[in-house]
Amino acid sequence: MRKSFLAFSLAAAGLAVLPATAVAQSPAQSEHGVIGAVDGTTAVAAADRFREIRTAEVSGSSIEGDIHDDWGVYTSGTAVTGQDAVQSVYSDLAISNDTLYAPTMKAPGSCVELVTAYFSGAAQVWAWDWCDGVKVAKSVTVDGSFRDNYGTSVNGHDSYRGKVEQTDSSNNTWTASLFNYRTGSWDSFYSQSGTDQSHEDRSWNIFEIYASGDQTAEYCSALGGRAIESTGYQIKLDGGWHAADGGNTSVRSNSSAEDFLCPGLSRTVLHENDQWSVRH
Repeated sequence: MRKSFLAFSLAAAGLAVLPATAVAQSPAQSEHGVIGAVDGTTAVAAADRFREIRTAEVSGSSIEGDIHDDWGVYTSGTAVTGQDAVQSVYSDLAISNDTLYAPTMKAPGSCVELVTAYFSGAAQVWAWDWCDGVKVAKSVTVDGSFRDNYGTSVNGHDSYRGKVEQTDSSNNTWTASLFNYRTGSWDSFYSQSGTDQSHEDRSWNIFEIYASGDQTAEYCSALGGRAIESTGYQIKLDGGWHAADGGNTSVRSNSSAEDFLCPGLSRTVLHENDQWSVRH
């Protein structure tokens, strides 16, 4: 299979190249669901925090006593109908009191946000429903089975490939899928139709925290030398997949790096704007 321009660009930059992320057309969708996926989540507190954050954003209110900061790649006012990225994931990243939602991605109008969540000593991937109930609709724990089926290696750490795509425009149906590297096809994670209650006209693929502390938050110490990364990020525009770049996306943050309660935290765009890294 011929490599795309994105693949050659990543190689030239000395970065990891994943053939599965470099193609414009996605592999076939399987008839199978994500292995190990369950309804809802055991992480009730983390889900409640996520809902609190998003509800506060919609209403324009603030959350007292904690920080909610994010950084990453956004679009604004663009008709994005799909997102596809390889996201870092760590089964051994244990965060007890803070919550790290990273990477997390959502398109404007989408019923589903695909979230990598770390909380209460566990790691999960969520399908967050924005159209019916505003909740975690599906979750899968990052364990040995997840790594065997959905794991791949990028820059020396585990990652998975996720996609959220509008599959029926007439009903505003969105479907989240995970790429099964064992079978070479997409496994359906969750699908929902309706009206997006986030009231956001932006898409995002970002590093996001909900934390507390005076100088150094718990999540910061837990990260150690780990990198939270997104690689091969593509967005669907006008029916076709395009690598995120400086023309169709921008890098933004709701706060300065100093406000993340993580001294020495680096936020780096490794390749404009389809590969980024946050590291402590």
